[in-house]
Amino acid sequence: MGDNIREELNVQNPSVSRRAFFINALMGVSLLSGMALMASYFIRFLFPVSSAKPTRKLYVGNVSQLPAGKSINFTDLKGQSLNIVNTGDEFIALSTKCTHLGCQVFWKERERLFFCPCHDGFFDERGNVVKGPPPAPLTTYKVETVGQSIYIYVDEVNV
Repeated sequence: MGDNIREELNVQNPSVSRRAFFINALMGVSLLSGMALMASYFIRFLFPVSSAKPTRKLYVGNVSQLPAGKSINFTDLKGQSLNIVNTGDEFIALSTKCTHLGCQVFWKERERLFFCPCHDGFFDERGNVVKGPPPAPLTTYKVETVGQSIYIYVDEVNV
């Protein structure tokens, strides 16, 4: 009788091969990493990170100081030179840094073009490439007129 109880209680433990163990372990790790990735996307969905850079509105000058076809230089909070042009229809603020090699561009009033003397690059009054090697237009900035005052929006400086 004692042998029968031993036989009934003796549960066969199937042996797991090394290959089956590694396959199961790999599937488990893959499942956990997939769930972790899905959880991270879900958390990003619930709590999005703002990618908008903070800007600051700066006073540039008076409308009467900038007649049609003229431009004035302005230095932003980072010390970069900008050029504000009155096209006659609107005011446009552009970086004076050439997109080719970073040379300083100058406003040619008679031709109504920005000129880069380093490699004969030309940009129109809106900053678009007209001629030469520059690969992209000049960087533009938002300009706002309130009454007779001209304001420009520039990136905030983090101190």
